Amino acid sequence: MLITLSVLLIISVFVLFWQASLLMATISGSPIVYASPKAIRDCLKLTGLSPGQTVIDLGCGNARSLVLATKEFRAKGVGVDRSYYGYWRSIINVWLGGHAKDITIVRGDFRQIERQLTTADVVYLYLLNETLAQIESWLFRHIGKKTTIVSLAFSFPNHQPMETCETTNLGKKTTIRLYRLKP
Repeated sequence: MLITLSVLLIISVFVLFWQASLLMATISGSPIVYASPKAIRDCLKLTGLSPGQTVIDLGCGNARSLVLATKEFRAKGVGVDRSYYGYWRSIINVWLGGHAKDITIVRGDFRQIERQLTTADVVYLYLLNETLAQIESWLFRHIGKKTTIVSLAFSFPNHQPMETCETTNLGKKTTIRLYRLKP
């Protein structure tokens, strides 16, 4: 009886933690929505990602983009998520996929990886327009001269994409936007 109650308590705490984390992410303007593997693959193909290059995913959620980049493109990855749920889900997915040596996950604010942005080859984004507007000037100040930013479905208000293409994400036609610093 005591074991059953202990298991129920552990499960209840996990569910409460999960729901609270999802609620906080939604309230703060970053709801957790996962992109389809096809849409992520199309984004990474558009960037011309090559083996050994580094992808940074701001708001990595479950790290699907990073696992796909490592598995299919043989890239390295860095993900950052401020949600505890997203952070731990990413850690578990990276570990279960056997990619822990190639992917680093950071919990907290995007600014924690400013240094890595200058050397990143690709920055992958699946963030709402409002979030992109909030980080736009900061992000474009901190990326390297050769860094490519790819945004799935959403756009920056003050930068025009260099290239766009269509994909399907979550059953809907979606636009991929590619950005780079102007020379």
